[in-house]
Amino acid sequence: LRNNQNLHKYNMKRPINEPGKEEIMNDAITLINNDKYGAPELKKMQQGYTLKGLIVAVTIHVALIAAYMLLGYINQSKAKEIPFNPKTPIILTDVDFTPPPIDETEIPPVKEEVIQKVKDLSSLQPEPVRKTDADDVVLKTQDELNNINTNTSRTGDTIIIASNNNVKIDDIKIDDRIKDVIKEAPKDVYGISEVDVAPECINLTQVNSEMNYPELAIETGMQGKVTVKVLVGPDGNVIKLGSLSGPEVFHSEVKDKAGQLQFTPGLQSNKPVKVWVSVPFNFKLK
Repeated sequence: LRNNQNLHKYNMKRPINEPGKEEIMNDAITLINNDKYGAPELKKMQQGYTLKGLIVAVTIHVALIAAYMLLGYINQSKAKEIPFNPKTPIILTDVDFTPPPIDETEIPPVKEEVIQKVKDLSSLQPEPVRKTDADDVVLKTQDELNNINTNTSRTGDTIIIASNNNVKIDDIKIDDRIKDVIKEAPKDVYGISEVDVAPECINLTQVNSEMNYPELAIETGMQGKVTVKVLVGPDGNVIKLGSLSGPEVFHSEVKDKAGQLQFTPGLQSNKPVKVWVSVPFNFKLK
């Protein structure tokens, strides 16, 4: 061994099979004192195995990538080999997307009952009905009535009166009597809810601006709302004033200015008529 530092040789004699002969065999017994054996040698072996493993891993990866690329190239080549015939007929099927027909049967409109709203409840005042002159009737005395001997019978709508003088009155129908009822005279004055077209004030802002705030109301700090009823004539002017509601301190001022109001005429059956209208006045301190 070349790397041995200490080498001791021993000469040993050993008998052989043949008598009288001795063979001297030099056996070399080497005592090794090598400081490099151990961890350095293991590190050297480890580096060798690591290098071999790295080479194997790289080889496997390169082989897999090459196989993948080769497979893609083969598939692409096969796709190019398939001929395309531009004359190949393409059949298109039309799909009908037309919606189903809708039943166009017209539904008769529902008649809505029109409820007329009362525009001003305070204007609803009962109007006096004029009495008509009745026909003059001559009443007989009790003696004359006692002398009349009559029998009266009724069959359905026919009244038969029989007397000693053989007077017969028949076929007097009740319906004919109803026609003789005197018709009510047309109204002369209407409420605001009774006319087809209600009057509208056209100068309320101007009249409000001309109102004078009463001194007593200013001293007491009083505010309020006064509503006055006015009778509007067919020409739109105020004919007369009606009732007032609200604080009395403002009544005199409202009475003075309410007569200056101007309205559009109220219409009933396309004719101008007299209409009672309620007009509010607000008094506020600034």
